Amino acid sequence: GMPHDVAGAWIGGSVDQTGNVIASAAIISEEATEIAGIVKIVLNSGLGILATIIAIWWQARRDPQDEENAAAAAATKKKVNLLFVWDKFPKFVLGYILCSAILTILLPLLNGTPQGASLQTAVLSLNKWWFAIAFVGIGIGTSVKELWESALKSGIVKLYLATNLLDILIALGLAYAVF
Repeated sequence: GMPHDVAGAWIGGSVDQTGNVIASAAIISEEATEIAGIVKIVLNSGLGILATIIAIWWQARRDPQDEENAAAAAATKKKVNLLFVWDKFPKFVLGYILCSAILTILLPLLNGTPQGASLQTAVLSLNKWWFAIAFVGIGIGTSVKELWESALKSGIVKLYLATNLLDILIALGLAYAVF
């Protein structure tokens, strides 16, 4: 069979949701679970950085339809507007970082106290409520029928399946190469 560390790395690199990663790897072993969790956390951490880099690149790229002279266009570079990056940046990430920092400082200080237990309970409760509110808000403005029809017309379903297959194969190859 497959070594547990390789299986954990493969699961961490190819399964989408973190909870599903942990549950899937836990079926194999504790070692697979730990490695899968670490790989998933590393991948999740890089997403924000990658999204910011892509946003900056996307704004800086030249649009050949707007350029009349290709030689002049190659000589000039489009300036990156930081307001554009800020506008496109998902603001919830800042809230996540702020909450994470506050809880990282407060929870160890309050560990073992009634206030610490109350804080954890309150945070878990608020997490569930905000999560539910966010998804209800998304669902209110979503027409599943229109979404599905446009997805089928655009070929995005085929692209999704192809890229996931590629992701699974690359993750397997890297898992064997690294472990």
